[in-house]
Amino acid sequence: MPKARRGWTMPDEDARSMLKMIEERIRASDIQVEHRDALIRLRAMIEDDLAISEPGWGVGERTNGCRAD
Repeated sequence: MPKARRGWTMPDEDARSMLKMIEERIRASDIQVEHRDALIRLRAMIEDDLAISEPGWGVGERTNGCRAD
């Protein structure tokens, strides 16, 4: 069964830019655990949306800095 898309979408270019900002914030030493967890969940949702709109996106991108928890 295919995954349903969310009620909102973000242009792919903006999504990639947002992922970079999220990664920077996740890696910051002064972030609260709750905020970090929320950003990790948001990152996963954005990555899932990109993978749906761009098949093959997830494999290469996740090894280039995204998903380094």
